[in-house]
Amino acid sequence: MKKISTVAMLLAFLIAPLAMGAPTTETETVPDESQGLLLNGFWDNWYISIDGGASVFFSPEDEQLDFTKRIAPNAGLNFGKWWTPIFGTRIGVDYMSGNCAATSADAYGYMADALIAGTDNLHQQKFHGIRPHLDGMVDLINLFGGYNPSRIYSLVIYGGFGYGYGWAEDQDFNSGLWTTELRGGLINSFHVSDAIDVNIELKLSKYDSGFCQEIGEFNNLMASANVGVAYKFNERGWQAPVIPVVVPVVPKYSDAEGDALVQRLQEANNRIKDLEEELAAANDALARAEAACKEVGPAYTIYFDINQSSLNACNKKVVKAMADAIKADPNTKYVITGYADKETGTDAYNAKLREARAQSVYKMLVKNGVNPDQLTTATDTKPLNKFNYVLDRAATIKVVK
Repeated sequence: MKKISTVAMLLAFLIAPLAMGAPTTETETVPDESQGLLLNGFWDNWYISIDGGASVFFSPEDEQLDFTKRIAPNAGLNFGKWWTPIFGTRIGVDYMSGNCAATSADAYGYMADALIAGTDNLHQQKFHGIRPHLDGMVDLINLFGGYNPSRIYSLVIYGGFGYGYGWAEDQDFNSGLWTTELRGGLINSFHVSDAIDVNIELKLSKYDSGFCQEIGEFNNLMASANVGVAYKFNERGWQAPVIPVVVPVVPKYSDAEGDALVQRLQEANNRIKDLEEELAAANDALARAEAACKEVGPAYTIYFDINQSSLNACNKKVVKAMADAIKADPNTKYVITGYADKETGTDAYNAKLREARAQSVYKMLVKNGVNPDQLTTATDTKPLNKFNYVLDRAATIKVVK
């Protein structure tokens, strides 16, 4: 019982500060996915992409060529990495081709036998090229809207440069031309799964003047539109940083409510103390009862509630067990004696109660198969237990000597 008191005091110690006033703030950690600068490991957020589409070349004489005849195929293969949700780089190689028009025989891919109808000296121009490149990328959606792992669309702007080799369609490959490229564009990226993106890429490239042998600010431009697919490796998302956030805490109880809780806790402690004292008294009475039983001799005792003579479910099981023991020795006779405490009830009432208790036990024994010839009933006005009158509310079964 000492443990009960100790626990109660600990509860009082813990609840008292709450009742007297709680702190107004506390600190907790939460993930903040709106942060742009999130960093994963070096081997995370890599991807490979492949794309293909059509391109149109722009040089001074191209307007005289039917537009549909200016469309040429192109393709690309890229390896890229996103260093943060906003910034990334990629390296790759493009195949490009051009269907153009030129007046100069020195123009790259000039076809001397392909005079364009309706012109005097405008010839078709066809060429191909393989060009490695390096680009820097910025995810505009994450830049302005913050990182969101459930977002299905990204708009990426990029810019870079390339340097590669080109050759004319009807000329020796070894007589090709090395050219530089400035490039930029937009990638519309649709995230169809964690690992797969479908991309629509729009690109504008500016080449040096070697293609047409004509110099001008807007010469040698190529616009292209490609569709491709990208596969992402390893960790594909971003782990949001865990940052401390101060969260206001509203006190649960007012001062008056806290005082009431303290008062109730004190009352509970007092009740626990009373129960400890009652338990100690009950243990002492039980010890005295055991001693008294030893003085009386071997007997079965059935205890009743105050003013009760009927057997409860527990007592019925005990009497049944007694019946089995009595039936095992049919030559032994028993007397069933009813008792009542003198502290409650009148003498006449207690006399009837003693008889009723003895009869209740008698009937239950017979019901469970005991031979009535082995049983007699009696009552006794003397106390059954001289230490505690509560234990006089009983009936005993003793062997007739």
